[in-house]
Amino acid sequence: MEQYPILLEEQIAHGNAIFPCAVYQVDAAIDTAEKIYCHWHHELELLFILEGNAVLHIGDHSHPIHSGDFAWIPSNAVHMVLGETNTPFRFIAIVFHPELIQSFGNDAVQDKYLTPLFKWQFHHPCVLSAASVYLPRILDIVAAYQEKTAGYELFIKTRLLEICSLVYGQVCKFQVSKSTSKNYRTSLIKDMMLYLQAQYNKAVTLSQMAAHFHISKGHLCRFFKEMTNMSPFDYLNYFRVSKSARLLRETDLSVSTIAGQTGFNNISYYNRTFRKYMHMTPGEYRRSVG
Repeated sequence: MEQYPILLEEQIAHGNAIFPCAVYQVDAAIDTAEKIYCHWHHELELLFILEGNAVLHIGDHSHPIHSGDFAWIPSNAVHMVLGETNTPFRFIAIVFHPELIQSFGNDAVQDKYLTPLFKWQFHHPCVLSAASVYLPRILDIVAAYQEKTAGYELFIKTRLLEICSLVYGQVCKFQVSKSTSKNYRTSLIKDMMLYLQAQYNKAVTLSQMAAHFHISKGHLCRFFKEMTNMSPFDYLNYFRVSKSARLLRETDLSVSTIAGQTGFNNISYYNRTFRKYMHMTPGEYRRSVG
């Protein structure tokens, strides 16, 4: 499988090699519309919305999400969540690698049920509204993950399979084969993001990028915005900031040196951009993690 670099928010491991699963209870920041930043990861992600309203952008689709909703986010799906500022937004996220529950062979469970779920091969939104049936199982997983009593891994795996069974039961009537067009669009946006990541410490122009992908500048900008809800250069700056944040944490390099090494030739612009995404200055960030 092609490997895709992970942005700052996803640099931590979700579990470990023998139990690739992590559970998060999140109170999203209320001073920004970005409740979950645009990213992808190899793991599946299950979201249960505890409070608030927002919009889940996943691939080239957008889904309103509200308190009580459940969302299934397939592995490698580009996604983000946007909501209103100054409004609470709380959710539970269960992030796990498909290997945790998949079969190791071509059995009926894997072929008929798990593979379509993992790849979301359904003409049905990945958001299931008024999904209270999932909450008891999700809360069971949260409790088991926190308490880690004997056998908790087996218990969590069992509950995840129960959730898979419930989800499949809700959407099985809408099952279809994969859409070639959708796969192409997802592959293209990932290639574009990889291109920007590879060029993050260099001067990048829209003309260069458009020429590289053999499309017009206008089409490139519209496509990128549609898929990520960000412009190419918003995404590039976000990635540059994520790289600079790592250098601020892990090195003693000066702020101006780090700015130059991550593609910012103007220190004032770097400071403004860093504050935009991190909600503090580079100096404040370094002190906060020092």
